[in-house]
Amino acid sequence: MLRCQFVEDLIPEILGFNFWWPRDLLQLALVSPPWLFYARRLLYSKPGLRSFSACTRFARSIQNNPHLQSLIKGIELYPNDSRHLGFEEMHAIRIILGLDGLRSVTLGGEVAVSAERFLNCLVHSHTVRELTIDGTLIANSLSARPSFEWDEVMACKFSAVQKMRLVHLDLDIVNTSSYQLQLTDLALENVDIISGNLPWLLQNTTTLKHLRVSGESSRELDEQVSLVLDSYRLESLHYQTGSSPSWNLLLFDRSFASAASLRSLHLEGVRVDFEILSTIHARCPAMEHLYICGRYVPLTLEEWVVFVASGLFPALRMLGLPEGTFGPPFTKWTAPSKPALQKACSRRGVLLLD
Repeated sequence: MLRCQFVEDLIPEILGFNFWWPRDLLQLALVSPPWLFYARRLLYSKPGLRSFSACTRFARSIQNNPHLQSLIKGIELYPNDSRHLGFEEMHAIRIILGLDGLRSVTLGGEVAVSAERFLNCLVHSHTVRELTIDGTLIANSLSARPSFEWDEVMACKFSAVQKMRLVHLDLDIVNTSSYQLQLTDLALENVDIISGNLPWLLQNTTTLKHLRVSGESSRELDEQVSLVLDSYRLESLHYQTGSSPSWNLLLFDRSFASAASLRSLHLEGVRVDFEILSTIHARCPAMEHLYICGRYVPLTLEEWVVFVASGLFPALRMLGLPEGTFGPPFTKWTAPSKPALQKACSRRGVLLLD
């Protein structure tokens, strides 16, 4: 029987497919030294730690094996267990956040409570390009609310961050002296701004291109997003309200020049009619991608055909629409009625998204 020898150069190609679970990589690491080399690079590139005990064991591992530290490019801390945050656990977190070369940092679970306490442990914050504070796991906690305070210390510490995502937390923004961030993407998902406003966080940032904001109440969202649109030249805006739909979208009522730079707009959970579309058209003449989602849009399929044929948004290239018309009740469109809309989009060279 002929035995075929495995070509070790194929290992990185095999592991290059993004469907490997950590437990699979652990098994592959036991096959041979070459498999161990490549599997370990994936396992340690961005470890996710889900308990304080896991943080303690991980800190011990990288201390006992310094060669592993160079493999770690990101870290996700989501401790959410009953173990008390004591000296040993805090010491482990300091070791982990003291690693050099971290480009991505995520704090969640218990370390999303007063997250700035733990971010102060970052020794080499100048290398961090992506920062996430995610309070989802303890959003309904009665003992401690996930929270984050942005002040001058945080601004200086994370001046090189390009992408910031804040989720399910209370945010306090302290008005600080003038500084400039490198932010290109900012996402606030179900964030309650307790004090301050978004321009205080952004200050003299000139690189911000993409803003994503979602929450339950549109009143607070409208005000904060309008302040950003007033001062920063965004290219894309994703705006989403939850169970309390916005019946009067005030976002585009104000006359702001910066909205002229918007090329992509995603609205979900808001009432959109011809008047609002005309207002957006007047403010955003360069719009290329327009997505309207949710169950509260009163426009019929026939009215959308008229909208497309009207020539509004002359630069439009992609259009996403809801699946029906809000009456009430919500009436879903049928497939036989869509060809007219598809034909109108085709005439204008607009791609209608499913």
